[in-house]
Amino acid sequence: MKKITLSVIAFSLISTASEIEYGTGTFSMKGGFLGLTGSIGTDVSTYSLLERHSNLSSSNFFYGYDFTWYDSETLKQAQHTYNNITSTANNFSSRFLPNTLNVYAKIPSMNYRAKGLDANIKVGYDVLHEDQDNFVGLGLLVGLSMPWIDSSTDAAPDFSFVLDNSGNILNAADYFKSSKTSLMSYKIGPSVTFQKSLNEKVSVYGTGSFAYQTGSIENDYSNSKFSVNGTFQEYNIGFYFSPFTEEYQWGWLRLSPRIYGTLGYKYSKWDLDEMVINMSGAELSSDILDPLGMKFGMDSSISYVGIGYSF
Repeated sequence: MKKITLSVIAFSLISTASEIEYGTGTFSMKGGFLGLTGSIGTDVSTYSLLERHSNLSSSNFFYGYDFTWYDSETLKQAQHTYNNITSTANNFSSRFLPNTLNVYAKIPSMNYRAKGLDANIKVGYDVLHEDQDNFVGLGLLVGLSMPWIDSSTDAAPDFSFVLDNSGNILNAADYFKSSKTSLMSYKIGPSVTFQKSLNEKVSVYGTGSFAYQTGSIENDYSNSKFSVNGTFQEYNIGFYFSPFTEEYQWGWLRLSPRIYGTLGYKYSKWDLDEMVINMSGAELSSDILDPLGMKFGMDSSISYVGIGYSF
């Protein structure tokens, strides 16, 4: 992470343009983790360093980049779906208790918190180019996503013991442990960007990207690591304000330094293939977990403001 942070700073310093954005909105997860068969969501904050579109010299070729750090509030999820199947999953009631007692193991509500880094670089060509405020560009996005999800429980289970996969009785109070799940995915795919002047000071812009992604997921509680594939998509639209723009000519050198602001909305979505990660605290065998596998997804809806400069 330290090397990546230093690389981001160095990249921004040598860039002819850069922007800092702060965003706030909602973040949600669905599926993939045991107990998350339904979608859960919470508030999230984002901090971004980016350049949306910058032409190379006077050509129609362009590049762009964005590095976004996000941190969600705590997501709470009662394990309703899991609790409906625990009598079978733990093989509990039929082996130790008569059915008349109607006693089943139950998983308490779990707390999740997601945070991490999403980084992308775009390169492409303006198929239409009038000036830096009026263009349509087609390009290629290459990036990576490195989120991690912490899980814990702040409630005690309402039973005294459970069974592990070998049928051994375990103390329930010590059975529910915190865990951390880390995702590392790489993505590549097409991207389109545009900007159109509304007047001398205000423009509207938009970007859209759709990428294939592949990577790995690791959970420290279950000591598991496996490969995943999926898709990434992002859509961004906003307004660009440039109240201070001057043009200077020194011989053959012409500069147009400007300070600008942005106001916009961004939607991002990560979808991964069917999987299941045990973050519930129960030691379940792969035979039990496999039928529960489902598509895992994360998405965020962010409203943001930014300030930047360009030469």
